[in-house]
Formats: sequence, C-alpha cells, structure tokens
Amino acid sequence: MFPKNFYWGASTSAHQVEGGLTNNWSKWELKHSKEASEHYKNNRPHWYKMSEENYKDACHPDNYISGIACDSYNQYKEDVKVLKELGLNAYRFSVDWSRIEPKKGEFSEEGIQYYKKLVKELRKNNIEPFLTCWHWPIPLWLEEEGGLESKNIVKYFKRYVEFLVKNLGEDVKYWMTINEPIVISTASYLISNWPPQKRSIFTFNKITFGKLVDMHKEAYKVIKEYDANLQLGIAKNNSYEESYNNNPINKLITRVHRYFNNFRYLGLVHNHLDYIGLNFYFHNKIGIKGVRNDNDKVNDMGWWMKPKSIYYVIKEVWDRYHLPICITENGVADREDKYREWWLDKTMEALEMSLKEGVDLRGYMHWSLLDNFEWDSGYWPRFGLAARDRKIKDSGWYYKKLVEKYR
Repeated sequence: MFPKNFYWGASTSAHQVEGGLTNNWSKWELKHSKEASEHYKNNRPHWYKMSEENYKDACHPDNYISGIACDSYNQYKEDVKVLKELGLNAYRFSVDWSRIEPKKGEFSEEGIQYYKKLVKELRKNNIEPFLTCWHWPIPLWLEEEGGLESKNIVKYFKRYVEFLVKNLGEDVKYWMTINEPIVISTASYLISNWPPQKRSIFTFNKITFGKLVDMHKEAYKVIKEYDANLQLGIAKNNSYEESYNNNPINKLITRVHRYFNNFRYLGLVHNHLDYIGLNFYFHNKIGIKGVRNDNDKVNDMGWWMKPKSIYYVIKEVWDRYHLPICITENGVADREDKYREWWLDKTMEALEMSLKEGVDLRGYMHWSLLDNFEWDSGYWPRFGLAARDRKIKDSGWYYKKLVEKYR
C-alpha cells in the first residue's frame, strides 16, 4: 500500500543531539538537575515499574545536563551514516536558534555553515532533509526580553526564518516552522514544568493561539516569498482521546479537551500549510477525574502503549483538513529494546489502514534516530533506533527490514 515515493526516516532535534549549546534550556538545566534527581531519590515512581538502570540514572544530577549530548555537531557524518545503514531516505532535524543568532540581530556564519554541511551530507547520500525551524529552546538574549511573551517575538522569529531560508532554501524542500506548539506552551505556561515555569491560563492562551499562530503565518509568508515551491508544514502532537466509561459528562469533557489539544491550533493555521506533520505517542481515556488509562502495557516513561491508535489520529486530521500528512514523530521509550519491534509492527498496520482509506500519507519518521537528551527527563529514557555511540539496536535493524518490505 505504501507509495514508491514514500519517505521512510527518523527524527531528532538540535538541543537533544548536537551538544555544546548555550540557550535558555541549558541555563535552566543547571537548576533543574538537582531538583529532578532529588525528586527521584525521595519519590521513586510507584505507578509503573522503573528498571534499576533507569532509576539509578534518574537519581543522578548529571543525567539532566545536556552537555555534549550525542555530539552531532562534530559527528553529523556518523548520524548520516546510520541513516544510510538503516536504508532510510529522509531525516527530520531542527535548527537551534541560539546557534544561528547567539546575539540579538547578529547571525553566526559558523552556525549556519554547520547546517549547510549537514544538508550537503544528506543530499550526497540521497536522504531528503526535513527542517524544523524551532524545536523549543531560545537564545538567552530573547529570554531576557521575555521569551515567547516578548512583544517582538513574531518579528524576531520572522527575521530568523528569513535568514534560514536564504541560506538553506536551495537545498531544503520540506520545512516545518514550529514543533508541537501546544506541548511547549502547556509545559511552560500552564503546568509550569519547563522554563520559564509560569502558570497562567491567560498567558497560555495568548501565546498558544495568538503568538505561536502569528509566528507560523509570518514564517509561511517568508518561505513562500523566497520560493513558492517549498513545502511548509507544522509538527503537531495529537493524541487519540476517548471518554472513560462513556459517561455523558466524560464524553463532553473529552470532546472539549480533544478540540483544544488536537484541533484548535490546526484550525487557525491550516490555510497556511502545504502538509501536516503529525507526532503521535498517546492514547488517553479522559474523564472528570482526569486521565484514567488501562496501563496494561506501558513504556519506560509510564505511557500507555497503544501504537495502532495512530490510525484514528491520522483519520481525524485527514477528515477535517484533507491536507497531505507526514508522521514526523512516533516512537517508544524502551531501554531494553523489547517493545520497539512490536510498536513498529502495529504502527505499520495502522498506516496501511489509513492508506487503504485514501489518506494522502507521504512519510513516516521514527523518533528517534539516536538515544538522546529527553528534555526534563534527561538521558535515561531511550527512544533511539541506535544508541548514543551510533551502535544500531536490534529494533533498528528490524525497522530496516520493514522499510525494505514495504518499499
């Protein structure tokens, strides 16, 4: 069922793999590392079984410092080699804003050359680049001006994207402006887990459905003015949500939550999209008491694993917007590499179901190419098809066989 021009790939983000970055996240990590390690020492999670190896890492402060990460800044050719060995023809990566614009209005030639070399290496190996302009961290100068709350954030982002497309637009066809706008604003301004750790539903709403919408639209205009043939999307995290016990109140709560989580942002930007990038990890049962999942099978982070539910997420988006869809993130935290092959099998079944029903599905990119720095959880969650040292796992080789089978 998969088209011959289907993109089979893997994904990463700059802060999680490159190493050596100085931005608001690297600054926040210094404070967060002690708090997070003490949390695990004093409150070992009881709601799912955490392995001794994961628990040991989670209790160590260094786990939460990105540091050198996967050293992809110096080893990008090794990353491309892994992609090539896996037989993949697409790679989703992001540009780190602080590497490009370390000082306000001053763009780094050294920074942009790194991404030019990465794109050149991908092209040399017949791997299609999928570039994400912003995958969450911001430069320190922007943090000092209020970050996403800055009155000039839209103007700054437009200027940044303009620089990127002028330098990379000839060699990169597929662009994504923002990764998971709902996730970053929720974690930063609603539940206050991530920097700047504020809690305001007013600020959340203003940023999510105001500034992040305007940032996308302005970036779309800039990129299309440079070259109307470039393909522009968004990487949107959608979950499959069903009501717990089908109680009428629970059904109403689920419907409202699904709208705000899955569709409101897309509804505001869909006229400024050539395709939709979908990130999928969660199937949730929602009710008046919150999430009430079965949790009969969970990954290392305690997330209920229902990989085949990606079918429902794809269908919901397709039925609403009828835009081409590319799966830009999908994977499982699995240190022992015991679930990933099963996850891939069930996911492929769901993708085939979608194709059979006429969905214009263009690609699948597994998260992640490498075990990397998983934000506030640090290094202990392992999502990679390969380890940080680029050793390909059994599940990575299995993914290669699947690609060969479906191609």
